[in-house]
Amino acid sequence: MGESAAETKAKIIESAKKEFLEKGFMGANLRTIATNAGVTTGAMYRHFKDKDALFCALVDEAIEVTTKTVMMADVNTHSQFAPPASQEHHEEEQKAVKDLLDYLYANFDTFVLLFTKAAGSTHENFLNEICDLYTKNCETTFNWMYEQKIAPKQIDSMTVHFIASTLINAFAEIVFHKINRKEALQYIENMTEFFHFGTLHMMGIACE
Repeated sequence: MGESAAETKAKIIESAKKEFLEKGFMGANLRTIATNAGVTTGAMYRHFKDKDALFCALVDEAIEVTTKTVMMADVNTHSQFAPPASQEHHEEEQKAVKDLLDYLYANFDTFVLLFTKAAGSTHENFLNEICDLYTKNCETTFNWMYEQKIAPKQIDSMTVHFIASTLINAFAEIVFHKINRKEALQYIENMTEFFHFGTLHMMGIACE
């Protein structure tokens, strides 16, 4: 009895993952992927229309999870949090960051693909795009806090960009340098604490 379509697809994806990790998107060869998966190129094309679709199948879930976490910086989510200066608010932020870090380590190779092997693919600019999204959400939220008189001061757009992109790039640095999870957790907690209290200070909000 032959293998199911799902089993064939899983073999192709596993073969593609190895090929992309070794050679990157640009250098990966579809024939090699098919051969190592034990299928014909025709069989592979029945599951994936091209190399980009195959790469997307490997990384799309990670993009969705990361995007959802970044969207927690938006006004709707922040308005439901405890007051910004409270310990509860800080703990909620730390939990969101830790959850993303847990996901990153559970799917480390996927983030290696996204951050270091995606050139030439649909997602080659993912890091910049997620930085821009986080910056936009932070800026909108900070402006809302000022308008609602939660914060006495505003932060200029470029400073918000520096803050947001530095925090996002901290996650990328974990992948670039293959930092072990224990060290990375401390590293990220230090970063989020620094930015949390530093941002409150710049906005004129007294900390608890």
